[in-house]
Amino acid sequence: MRQNFPGLAAWTLLLLGIAAGGVWLVMLGRPDGAAAWPWGTAAIVGLAAGGALMVTIRYQWHNDPLEPETTDEEAAVYRRRRRRHDDNDDPTPV
Repeated sequence: MRQNFPGLAAWTLLLLGIAAGGVWLVMLGRPDGAAAWPWGTAAIVGLAAGGALMVTIRYQWHNDPLEPETTDEEAAVYRRRRRRHDDNDDPTPV
């Protein structure tokens, strides 16, 4: 089983960036609005890093972080089932 740590890291960074953005919006409403800038910075950094990692995963490694690559065994099972369906050798689903 292939593990996809870069995809997990990208989603974690995106979610942390969204959470930091929410805290930043709440902090802006407080009287001491100057204390909000670290949260805004954390939100921007988290969203940018997570988005950049997602793009890198998608286009450099040619795979989707949520859906792993099809294995040779899965492809063979698909072809065998498709061939049976096309030839009508076995009308029952496999």
